[in-house]
Parts: sequence; structure tokens; C-alpha cells
Amino acid sequence: MGTPTTDLGTARRKEPVSTIMEAQARKKRPIRGAAIASVVVVALAAVASSYLWWNTNLLGADSFCGGRMESGEVEAVLGSTGRVSEVRADGDPRRPAFSCTVERTSRFVGGGDQRVTVRTHTEEGAFPFTTHVWKNPASRSYFTGGVTGAVSEDFGGYVVLPGPCRDKVHGPQDDGVLTVVEAEVERGTVDAAGLARLLTRSARQVAERAGCGSESLSADPAFAAPSAPRATDVQNVCGVPGFVLPKEALVTSRAEPGQEQVNEASPGTWACDLHLAGSAKAVVSFSVTSDRNLVEAATEAWGGSATLPDDTGRAGVDEAVLHCADGDVHFATKENTDYHGALRAAGIRGLASVEVTKATFQNFLDATAAAHSCPRVTIP
Repeated sequence: MGTPTTDLGTARRKEPVSTIMEAQARKKRPIRGAAIASVVVVALAAVASSYLWWNTNLLGADSFCGGRMESGEVEAVLGSTGRVSEVRADGDPRRPAFSCTVERTSRFVGGGDQRVTVRTHTEEGAFPFTTHVWKNPASRSYFTGGVTGAVSEDFGGYVVLPGPCRDKVHGPQDDGVLTVVEAEVERGTVDAAGLARLLTRSARQVAERAGCGSESLSADPAFAAPSAPRATDVQNVCGVPGFVLPKEALVTSRAEPGQEQVNEASPGTWACDLHLAGSAKAVVSFSVTSDRNLVEAATEAWGGSATLPDDTGRAGVDEAVLHCADGDVHFATKENTDYHGALRAAGIRGLASVEVTKATFQNFLDATAAAHSCPRVTIP
């Protein structure tokens, strides 16, 4: 009996269809898997690239505004994740006057954008303590190394240029005018120490280009930080023994004793901000400074004030320069617009409002003059 023979082609044709499809699928899976992996790699690379672009300064500029500010310095000021870029630059890089705006933007990580402008400018008198632009003097950290300046995390800061620079940056100036380099925080907050270094370097650069450099601008800045906010002692306001606010200076439910912040760590400047409790969100600030640049500017710019008897100084309703044992000292008070709104709501307007300011300032002078070896005076 012969051995049965099988036709090989016939056997292949008789294989189940499912077996053939499985074999074909096994051949396609590696190709399909490799394609998916490639797509994933490309997607991850795109995400990583976008993250690095928006949240780091990788491949960013080394400096901004014609070399006015270095990238590393700006990063130290802004102190958060993001890409630093130049927004606006004004001024010839060869000349001292300038204005430079930079910002830090970030994506995917929830950080808010930040923007800071650094510029040369002119200010009059003891501007940090008398103008509404420079708010809350006690919240600033004041320079202590022979430089007139201060910084604040949420507002900005300033450095007063040396006296010989006054007419060399923005042209001839009137008496009592100071030339400064200032920073304005337009968005977010900044690192105070980083801002102090940036302002000092910028001021040094401006002074050198103007031909009025000073060794005081060459040192790393040191500054005195404010104290933490605390409750106000109504019998010793701002921690000053015997300093009491006049009754008429307070408005029930709108502007009452609340919290205060004091900066008394600087050897040449003392400041206090009263954050009054109530619906008005009123703030009244007080300051004392013996800083020579500011005292001289205030004396030269003086207007609308009276010379005090016995050559003890000059005084107005909210500002005074007294001749004290160790030199002239500037005293000031200022109120924010919300405080004046609270007074108006209580029917205190016009000259009556001026009298409230005068009475408050008189109480402040009475309580603080002796501590600074100054004469006791009466505001005319």
C-alpha cells in the first residue's frame, strides 16, 4: 500500500483565514508601535521646548536696553520662573539719561507676569516722604552705606545721584531738585536685595557716563528693612512715647486706630505708616530724616512755609526742617486720598481738613523733636 502524498500548495491554501490574518498583524505591530513612539517623542520634545522657551531664559538676551541692564541682574530682581524680555528702551546708550522696561512672562506653571521700568528722573525736595507717588515710606528698606536710596518689593525704589550729577543728566535744574535713578514695579513683586543691586549699578553707570561718579555707588548696597506690622497703641502711636492722634483726626467706622508698620533700623531715616481700621482704607504716614541730600533739597525747594522764631527752622502744616544739635532734620506727615475721603464723609472739608493735618503734625513734632535733639516748635 503506497504512502499518501500531499500537495504543499494545497495544504497552504487549506490554512484557516484567521491564522493568516494573525501572522500579518504580527508583522505590522512593530511598524505601528515605532510610528506611535516617534509621535510621542516629537510631542514631548515640543512640550519641553515650549516650556523652556516660556519658563526659562535659555538662549535669551545677555543684556537689555543697549547694555543698561544685564540679564542676570534682571532675573535676580524678578526672582521667578519665566522668560525675560525687553519691552521698551528710550535714550542714547552713549548718554546718561535712559528709560528701560523689561518683563518676565511664564506659561504652564501658574506664575504671574512681572514688569519693571528703570529710568533716570528728577524729583523735588524730600520727595520720598512728601509726594503721593511714593507711598507708604515705612514699607521701604532704606540704604545704609552712604547712598540715599530705598527699595520696596511691591512698588520699586530709587537712588539719588551725587550732587555734581544734578545738571548733567537731564540738563540744568532748579534749586531743590534731585536727579535720581528710580524703578517702578508695574506688575507683580520683586526681590528687594536684587532691586537694590540693580539700582545701584544703574546709578553708578549713569554717574560715570555723566562724569560725576562717586565711590559710594561702587559698594554692594546694604539696607535696613522695616518691622512687621503690629497693632497701634493709641497712647504711643508708631511706638513714640506720648504720641497721640487728635480726636478730630479719627472717623468712627471709617478711620480708627488699627495697625502700623515702622522702619527704625536705618541710622538716618525713621518712618511709620498707620493703616487705619475701617471702610476708608486710610493711611497716614510720618517720617524723620537727617539724610543730607533730602534735607538740603527740602530746604532749597521750600515754599508756602514760615520761618520759625529764634532761627529754629521752617515749618508748614505737614513738613518741617528744624535746626537740631547734630544738624538739620526733616519731619513730615502725609495722608492718602482715602483718608481725606473719610474726613469729607464726616463733614471735614477745606480749611477744617487742613487744621486736622496741622494738629496731627504738631502732636508728632511735640513727641519726636526731643529724641532727635531738636527744638520744640509751634507750627504757625
